[in-house]
Amino acid sequence: MTSNIRNFASVMVCVGLSSGAENRVALAAALASRFGSRLIGVAAEEASLPYLEDGLSIARPILVENARAAAIEDLAQAETNFRRGAGTLADIEWRCNVEEPTTFIANQARAADLVVVAKSSSGTSHRLMTIDPGDAVLRLGRPVLVVPHDSREVLARSVVVAWKDTREARRAVLDALPFLQRAETVTVLSVDEEASTAGSEDVCSHLARHGIASRQLARASLSGSSADTIVDVALEEGSDLIVSGAYGHNRMREWVFGGVTGDLLAHSPIPCLMSH
Repeated sequence: MTSNIRNFASVMVCVGLSSGAENRVALAAALASRFGSRLIGVAAEEASLPYLEDGLSIARPILVENARAAAIEDLAQAETNFRRGAGTLADIEWRCNVEEPTTFIANQARAADLVVVAKSSSGTSHRLMTIDPGDAVLRLGRPVLVVPHDSREVLARSVVVAWKDTREARRAVLDALPFLQRAETVTVLSVDEEASTAGSEDVCSHLARHGIASRQLARASLSGSSADTIVDVALEEGSDLIVSGAYGHNRMREWVFGGVTGDLLAHSPIPCLMSH
């Protein structure tokens, strides 16, 4: 028994001024073309006021106006990057605002089925327009595709599902169905000290009812982190997509990642689809 093929009706991509912005839009545009989706580009930047010793910069209208004008100029360049990256794709939309980026994008995510963001990088320029991928995963309420800055495509012919018997992982498997249904190989990977499958047989049976052939794989995490093992398996399989639940907790009003999620966000050379 199989269900209909799933699609993402809309794909949203976060656009900035970095050298990889057009490539990231082109990646998202290719996904939109594959899934028959509308492509929505988003960007936001706060107006940055100079620090003055008298502390009165905010009270000086000319400084406020100049800061806003600079932000608008940057957003216009981001829109250019979006339209160049989108190429000939017809169904596109651009949204931007002079506003704190994470707040703006979190609000706009209501219009998307999938959000594409860049992996964090210490070399990322123009941080006023940057959205942290960890914040995105936890705040947007949508599956987030985190891609390295140099990524040009996500074919997802071979997908590794990092399985852990949790709410977040179950959500990630559901959110990833459009990718999984089109993949040539799907590996449901369990990583723990005992190399147990931890419910992955049920996951494979569930995927089969969606027309997805998959296999179970269990690996012991004997050295390094579980994220290292997940990435190693993905590289062995020739995979270009890892599907994972995202785990975090609220401490002092900040989301703090640990373990597998933090390590994948920081170190995975492979795009990761994450759900929380």
